[in-house]
Amino acid sequence: MAPNQPFAVQGQDPESGNVSTHSTNDNIQVEKPAGPPPPPNGGTRAWLQVLGAFFLNFNTWGLLNAFGVFQAEYSTGLLSSSSQSAISWIGSIQAFLMLVVGVLCGRALDAGYFYSDIITGAFLEVFGMMMLSICKKYWQVVLAQGIVVGIGAGMAFMPSVAIVGTYFSTRRSTAMGLAAAGSSIGGVIYPVVLRRLIIQIGLPWAIRVMAFIMLGTLLISISIMKPRLPPRKSGPLINTEALKDPVFAVWLLAVFFIFIGLYIPFFYVETYALNLGISANLAFYMLIIMNAASVPGRIFPSLLADKVGNLTVMVPAVLLSGVIILAWISVQAQSSLIAISVFIGLTSGSIQAVLPATVPFLCPDLSKIGTNIGMTLFAAGLGLLIGSPVAGAILDAQSKGSKLDFSGSLIFAGCVVVAGSVLLTVARVLKVGFAIKKA
Repeated sequence: MAPNQPFAVQGQDPESGNVSTHSTNDNIQVEKPAGPPPPPNGGTRAWLQVLGAFFLNFNTWGLLNAFGVFQAEYSTGLLSSSSQSAISWIGSIQAFLMLVVGVLCGRALDAGYFYSDIITGAFLEVFGMMMLSICKKYWQVVLAQGIVVGIGAGMAFMPSVAIVGTYFSTRRSTAMGLAAAGSSIGGVIYPVVLRRLIIQIGLPWAIRVMAFIMLGTLLISISIMKPRLPPRKSGPLINTEALKDPVFAVWLLAVFFIFIGLYIPFFYVETYALNLGISANLAFYMLIIMNAASVPGRIFPSLLADKVGNLTVMVPAVLLSGVIILAWISVQAQSSLIAISVFIGLTSGSIQAVLPATVPFLCPDLSKIGTNIGMTLFAAGLGLLIGSPVAGAILDAQSKGSKLDFSGSLIFAGCVVVAGSVLLTVARVLKVGFAIKKA
């Protein structure tokens, strides 16, 4: 026998009694532990994650989509002495922190701190709304709604993105689309609840009722959501190699420009309606119409994108959004404003639905997908931070007396969104050229 030839050894498991055979030699090889099983792509637990993510979107993006009601209420009531630009900073800070803090919390989720993250986020959201109900001054509202609710929303938002995708592979688009619909539904329900309760019981108690609704729905998410994958080491916050790629660099710039102008209509549509002389009871329905229209805008374009490509859907959706915002300048009647609200809802929903799925196409390295999506969300958050306040500053500068002039704000919003569509087109050409193909 050769001196290094392996030989078989039989042994008996002292607990099970099973006989096992293994081989040994000078170099002992240890069997690696098996990885996690493949995604179930269905079943009770998987669809419960979708339900939990639905309520997380309901209380994060849905709450942000309802800020137009706060903008109108603050400008005529609690913060009537503040400018439109100053008031819009509250929603912009909330949106910015929601996206940026969400990126940071993604690293905590990777490390296994899911429950710490989602419970803390839910607490901060509800606590911030409760504190908002007793605020009397501008800085107090900024602290409670802009900062505390914004940080809480960021901590609650990221699990809605990170958890659902791990339970699905073949039906991931459907699952993510259903979960994302929570943002549109929240943008419909919260304005109705807030507006009706303000009339009946006043703003402070209306906000408290919203906080209790948030508490109940967030507790559902906490109780049914569960991570499927084991903790793992997180990657860097910034992928410097991706920044050197012209395609991804142009993509980030495009997202920044798009989100500068995309949410300006959501913040100011109710104020615009009131400025036209539409009654307060009817004016707030414009925001609801806009959010309701974004529901089909999120679902059907996602199905189309699976066939023709995400950029092929996103480029015309962004261009149409910019053109519609520019066309808004001529709106002087209630019927025209309703039509504009529907179209804005459809196109904006399309943009937000296909945005995350575009990143893997531009940067195919899936080992860095979390970092690349995080950088995209940061670009979007930076655009949200500055867009509405700048539009508000233009509105304040052009308006005289009680009559508001929205033309400058709408031109600003429309132009930056159109610029975003041009940059998206450049990114597509850099990626696939001028060929007509799935992209």
